[in-house]
Amino acid sequence: TLDTTPTADDTMAGAGNRLRLNGLSAKLLWLTILFVMLAEVLIFVPSIANTRVRWLENRLSTAAAASVVIQGLDEMDVPQPIQDDALMATGTKAIALMKDGMSRLIAVSDMPPTVSHQYNLAEVSPFSAIMDAFDTIFFGGDRIIRVYGPVEGYTDTVIDLVLEDAPLRQYMLVYGRNVFLLSVLISVITASLVFFAINRIMINPVRRMTENMRAFSSDPENPGRIIKPRGVDDELGIAEGHLASMQTQLQSTLRQQRHLADLGLAVSKINHDMRNILASAQLMSDRLAMVDDPRVKLFAPKLLRT
Repeated sequence: TLDTTPTADDTMAGAGNRLRLNGLSAKLLWLTILFVMLAEVLIFVPSIANTRVRWLENRLSTAAAASVVIQGLDEMDVPQPIQDDALMATGTKAIALMKDGMSRLIAVSDMPPTVSHQYNLAEVSPFSAIMDAFDTIFFGGDRIIRVYGPVEGYTDTVIDLVLEDAPLRQYMLVYGRNVFLLSVLISVITASLVFFAINRIMINPVRRMTENMRAFSSDPENPGRIIKPRGVDDELGIAEGHLASMQTQLQSTLRQQRHLADLGLAVSKINHDMRNILASAQLMSDRLAMVDDPRVKLFAPKLLRT
């Protein structure tokens, strides 16, 4: 079983692992935030382009509604107050209506502006919508643009508007700011959930094995240092089982080596003591073999052989 009593070194080392900014936990957290933000950017690009197109389409729809009222005046000159109200309601500089090949100027300001960019909402590709959106964000704000497109429900009617792009750019910036703040919030929440989940499932077991290996290496003969597997069937659980088996075999090998070392030391001591005894006996036997007494000569060879 794993000894769960932490020493001072273990406590400091564990705290160091938890507080390291370059540890697995910190890397996992930052990578999760990065990937979520990247996904949000991929979503934001077509979203901001679609927001711009929808804003312009709303201006066309509003101008179309105002044009329906003004059309009731037929060919009469539209009074300037009515034109001003229509322009104010739509936020435009000029409104023109094209129907059946005929074009009619519905409302116009006193000073006709110079148009710098033109956009046909009937022929907007995804790529051009994205490019126009970023062009408006980075370079717009002081330009006069012309926007024209069909009226919903009237295939033969086209509304033509001239307006400033400053309100459009401001709307897109506010939208982009809100999306950015929402993306940051979603990234932090998602990263936190993923971080705590993976930290519990992967990082904590890895840290547990790391601390166990450090503790086992400091005292490999202590049975309490063998890791206790959690009993799960995932890869980390299998690794814990193999680590426990390896530590058990290593402790068994160390015990055998220690027993062999003790046995070798004992044999060496016994051999040394017996050499001393036999050396003394051999010296005495050699002296006895030189005695001239017949009885001594009779048993001296047997004693030497023994």
